[in-house]
Amino acid sequence: MGRRLAGLLAGCLLAWTPLLSHAELRQWTDQDGRSVEAEYIKVEAGQVHLRLPDARVVPFPFARLSAADQEYVRKLFKLSPASLAAEVDALVNKKLAAEKVTPNPRTTDEQFVRRAYLEITGTIPNFNQTLDFLESTDPEKRRKLVDTLLDSPGYVSHSFNWYADLLRLVSRTNDFYIFEHYLDWVKESIRENKPYDQFVRELVTAEGRMWDDPAAGYFIRDRGMALGNLATTVTIFLGTEITCAECHDHPFEDWTQMDFYSLAAFLGQRQDRIYGKEWGEKLTRERGRIEAEQRKRDPSLGPEGYVQPFRLVISANEQQVWDDPQKALKLPNTYKYDDGKPGDLVEPRTLFGDPVDISKYESPRHAFAAWLTAKENPMFAKTAVNRLWKRAFGLALHEPMGNVQDIQKSQNPELFTFLESAFKDLNFNVKEMLRAIYYTEAWQRQATLEGPTLVEVEGNRYHFPGPVLKRMSSQQLWDSFLTLTLPDPMRFKRDVSGPLTELIKFEVENITGEDSVRRLEALNQLMSRTIYNGAPSLELWREESTATDTETDSYLKFSGSYLARASELPQPAPSGHFLRAWGQGDRSLVDGASDNGSIPQILTMINGPFTQMLIKPDSLIFKTAGGERGTGDKMEKIFLSILNRYPQGKEKAICSRAIRSDDEGYGDLIWALVNTREFLFIR
Repeated sequence: MGRRLAGLLAGCLLAWTPLLSHAELRQWTDQDGRSVEAEYIKVEAGQVHLRLPDARVVPFPFARLSAADQEYVRKLFKLSPASLAAEVDALVNKKLAAEKVTPNPRTTDEQFVRRAYLEITGTIPNFNQTLDFLESTDPEKRRKLVDTLLDSPGYVSHSFNWYADLLRLVSRTNDFYIFEHYLDWVKESIRENKPYDQFVRELVTAEGRMWDDPAAGYFIRDRGMALGNLATTVTIFLGTEITCAECHDHPFEDWTQMDFYSLAAFLGQRQDRIYGKEWGEKLTRERGRIEAEQRKRDPSLGPEGYVQPFRLVISANEQQVWDDPQKALKLPNTYKYDDGKPGDLVEPRTLFGDPVDISKYESPRHAFAAWLTAKENPMFAKTAVNRLWKRAFGLALHEPMGNVQDIQKSQNPELFTFLESAFKDLNFNVKEMLRAIYYTEAWQRQATLEGPTLVEVEGNRYHFPGPVLKRMSSQQLWDSFLTLTLPDPMRFKRDVSGPLTELIKFEVENITGEDSVRRLEALNQLMSRTIYNGAPSLELWREESTATDTETDSYLKFSGSYLARASELPQPAPSGHFLRAWGQGDRSLVDGASDNGSIPQILTMINGPFTQMLIKPDSLIFKTAGGERGTGDKMEKIFLSILNRYPQGKEKAICSRAIRSDDEGYGDLIWALVNTREFLFIR
């Protein structure tokens, strides 16, 4: 590297704020041929900000870079969140003008801080976070808040809830299959901002048991239902509904039953459990030996003693994703069309886009994954941005999301095309795509309080003068209650997969009867204390078991439920839990959560235990109301904590007459505010 160039860079050292996190370490060359290895950070005032290997960030004049580097910077600058946001706003405004629709007013700072926290971190801001934002005079405070929240643990928690609905994530099924490793992998993928195409490829190409390759949980979740899993995969990642074609030619689309089976043939070798004569003989032999040793240890064992439960543990070790080259997909016995006969072998063929040369890949499944996630696939990026847009605005550019098909029938084809292209250019960086959307003026406008109508939704005629009015999801409402109650709602993290692996990972020939009993007893304790009991970790269970009644009620549990973020509780929460009452789905369907209202929801807010939790004297909101920060009285602090805004004149007068000076009066105010529509909805 030229020392003069490095010296010039070092001499220009300035403070910086990263706006793009997907850049790479590369060689940069100036017009004199001198070079330096660095990462691109941003462009500002004609200066290209670069980060050197020693972590120094320095500016360098754009005009003095080589022609190739200038072109590279132009592309990155075009893909900066601010540039993308400006283009999105231009395309939204163009459509609004064409349809003669007036944009909604810009959100106030009070509305924005509440929306940003709820939509990015899944919870309302607390009193201090609200006041920090409202008192700031920084003209860039909105973008800086978005950046801060996207890098917070809350973003991981809230994004996990989104993926949980999309992928139908469960902690366990009715038999013994436990998916803690898979859930942890999804969270870690979000935390490291794994590119979306890589995330999907790892799901589709996973091999082994879940504790060795956690992404294998995607297939094991639908074990024994390979064709159903394929239909779900196509719906989730390609926005295409082909389920009907599993049994017959689709009555309303171009997909035929042969199309369905030709696509499924890519996964025809994929298996989700170990089988075969050799394995079966080994399993029968070793299981018989273990059970004999168990009975020798305890002759009183009945048929439901240690023997049967440990068979389930052994069965969990059988669940393994792998490819059997001897397997191939055949047409079903009921096939009735002229292009094939029942029992015929099916050759893999893609639904759309370019054909795939299987010989270039490790297996047909790897070829399928490459086709599925390719930038050239006409539906992959399109489906992803459609889902991300709905995540931010409450309504997709094309509804329904599971059957996109013709982009020209979307609400704004030009905007749709731009977002698809941008997501590809961002190399499927989900966080950067969301950052650009959250930077837009379109997203920062007030929500549309009336509509859209069913006709507008089904006809894709809502033109996004602002986001649609949304009720909090069950997870947002639960997590917001924790924010009002606890000093640190993220205190309890789910940690079950580690101790679980130690107990169920083994080779069956290495297990003795004594060891099987020891493992099963420890496993029963782990399951009863965490997965069945709802505790996020054994550590939390131990903390609860040694706590006093007061400590348990205040910091660990309330009304039998652990006070942990929704993402850290069992997936989904058990029937009867607050989350289920407010619409958390059972994860049997893609996007199965509901925002429909119900009588039980009203009762949980009016008479339920968790509204009572807020008015305990040791809840955070009560402590905040009595704190020293802020110039207002308790009433003002309660408004800022719950609705994230100051009370207005008429409200002050009404509340002053209604409340008394004691804690009971302020408890009534807290109860009243959390039961308002303003609290439940995101404006």
